[in-house]
Amino acid sequence: MTNPVFDPQQSADTTVQQQDIAPAGPEFEVYTPSAFAPPPQQQPVAPAPVPPKAKKTGIVVLSLFVVLLAGAGAAFGVLFFQEKGHSAELSTQVEGKDREIADLTKKAKNSAEDTDRAVTAQKKAEADAVSSQKCKDAAKEIKSALVANDATKGEAAIKGLLVEC
Repeated sequence: MTNPVFDPQQSADTTVQQQDIAPAGPEFEVYTPSAFAPPPQQQPVAPAPVPPKAKKTGIVVLSLFVVLLAGAGAAFGVLFFQEKGHSAELSTQVEGKDREIADLTKKAKNSAEDTDRAVTAQKKAEADAVSSQKCKDAAKEIKSALVANDATKGEAAIKGLLVEC
């Protein structure tokens, strides 16, 4: 068959004949639902999936660390202030002991000086005792010269008494 559009030898009658022929319908029919058909059931809309909760592991670990750090700080603070008070108490005791040591050292020095003075006084007393013994002996000689009524012996005893005493 020849193509009517491109065939120049075709007569005009054939174009008219072709117009009398009804055009053929489409090869496939389009589906149109009827007005009386029940509407198609809609599928229930599934809720959107819930996003997973964010993990808070870092925050939990950090908060535990902060709590432990605060507890350790509080414990060390309490220990610090207790030891500070104990140290002040010990310092007071040391100062008291230092004062006692200073007083005892001063007393020991004073007692050493007192001992030296006592030794000096004892030596002087012994020397005085020896001197007084000589004076005593001279006084006895005067007494014996008076009892004997001896003038020369008495004069010698008085001279000895003056020299010794």
